[in-house]
Amino acid sequence: MLGRLLTPLRTATAGAALAALAALPAGQAAAQDKTFLTIAATGQSSSLYAYHVAQAQMLNALFDDLEVTVMETGGGVDNRKRLARGEADWGLFAEPEFFEYQEGVGPWEGQAQPDFRLFWVTNPLAYYLVVNADSDITSLSDLDGREFSGGAAGSSTERVTRNQLELVGVEPDWFTGSYGDARDAMKDRRIDGLAKAGLFDRPDGLILDIGTAVPLRFLSYSDAEIAKVQETFPHYQFVTLTPPYEGAQETVVRGVFIAQGTTNRLSEELGYRIFKAMVEHQDKIAETYPAIAAVDIVENTLKYGTAPLHIGVYNYLVEQGHDVPDHLTPPEAKQG
Repeated sequence: MLGRLLTPLRTATAGAALAALAALPAGQAAAQDKTFLTIAATGQSSSLYAYHVAQAQMLNALFDDLEVTVMETGGGVDNRKRLARGEADWGLFAEPEFFEYQEGVGPWEGQAQPDFRLFWVTNPLAYYLVVNADSDITSLSDLDGREFSGGAAGSSTERVTRNQLELVGVEPDWFTGSYGDARDAMKDRRIDGLAKAGLFDRPDGLILDIGTAVPLRFLSYSDAEIAKVQETFPHYQFVTLTPPYEGAQETVVRGVFIAQGTTNRLSEELGYRIFKAMVEHQDKIAETYPAIAAVDIVENTLKYGTAPLHIGVYNYLVEQGHDVPDHLTPPEAKQG
């Protein structure tokens, strides 16, 4: 169940050699002529890491001229840096955060990345605030002064959590480290809780692991706290849902969509091939990452995407008869 919306909703990148390889039919490139591509994922302790491994496995099996590898990262904010520096060809983001990166708005004012392009959108995602249920923390305000992890260092979860709690006037004693560090600290009762992005309807492996050592409680945003956040970020959405964990109660959290982001440095032809493969071989991805099985990435991309699409994705969608909204139409298509 997707929940009730409360508000409207390395590594080398391919260069000149890539353009030459693009003309070769799949499976006919010599081994030495392979195009090497890197996906910026997240921490290996996150369930979402498996999705990126599945992408690489599927593409490597399907195309003899590609060699795709997965890079462990700190998540969305870290991936923003890596994508901008050309250290990765695409990777994990959230929408509408990817739109903020591309446009240079919100917390990224003056830091626009005009070369960024949306690849596709998958599952809805919640930013869960999880605490030890043995503690006396029952609301966001109770986190004030308590040791709490906002998410993996450098991740979009950490950035979003810190920004939002600051806006509602809450200042925890921030614990900084990887997701694995925060997991271990919470299991050892050295910190009171952590923020972790997870699916609406499937449990996250890291949260499940913590739950083997301590009882869990999920915190909610109040209407007043939501109003404070939306004064600064009116495009942020909040959802009411019951987290998919034993004993969890109805909770109000920030909701976003998992997305894959790339840049216009990825060739038109490669972007088309990769997106087409993701759409038409999703069953192969689902063998490793079952959460994707029932997701229509075409529909979600058209409905929930906010940043301009990669030209290869745009071409595939138009070819399949889809109407692409103007805000998703890339500059390359408008120039053509």
